[in-house]
Amino acid sequence: MHFQEITQFERNLYNKGIKYIAGIDEVGRGPLAGPFVVSAVILDLDKIFSRELEQLINDIDTLDLEPEIYLYTKINDSKLLTPKKRDKLADFIKKEAVSYSIEVFSPEKVDSLGISEITQLAFYGAVKKLKVKPEHVFTDTFEIRKLTREHQVNIVSGDKKSISVAAASIVAKVFRDNIMICMHDKYPVYGFDRHKGYGTKYHIDALYKYGPCVIHRKSFHPVKDYISYNKGY
Repeated sequence: MHFQEITQFERNLYNKGIKYIAGIDEVGRGPLAGPFVVSAVILDLDKIFSRELEQLINDIDTLDLEPEIYLYTKINDSKLLTPKKRDKLADFIKKEAVSYSIEVFSPEKVDSLGISEITQLAFYGAVKKLKVKPEHVFTDTFEIRKLTREHQVNIVSGDKKSISVAAASIVAKVFRDNIMICMHDKYPVYGFDRHKGYGTKYHIDALYKYGPCVIHRKSFHPVKDYISYNKGY
């Protein structure tokens, strides 16, 4: 049932002859450290709605192995997947996509422009970077001001209701998580490999013990509070 539900928005447009739908999602809007990342993905709807995949869904219980195309049915909100499944699906999505793009904004850019402006820039930039121009865009709730309203659908909980948005959420999260794991090697005291920059107790305790590092967002609380209190930083 999951596959039928998560493809309903795409199927509605596909049945009207629209094939190039870009799903867009972000990761890293709320963390205290690290970049803000947005991905746009145009999936191959001809494969998703092919008789081959439909037949596999009906017959999968009788098969010894799952063909690779069956991975389309595993695409879901990135937060609902294990890291191992996300990694596998991210590779599959990037290989199978008609086109995909990734936009990355540094903590410094987030601080200087603000998260609202950065989000607009990143979403629109991700669309413009696609090598195939989308006929329509799906986002998770967020409206892209530079795109006409008739060419976008802003779906509440879109990463759970649209396979295109879910695919973008997976690509963005895996990309950002890998950055934060690398940042852990440079700044091990904060535990970036564990929380990816989000405000967990472990992270906040480390922040107050060691102070912020260069990838902390200086405009975000409690980083901003720490800097204000320790003006000599």
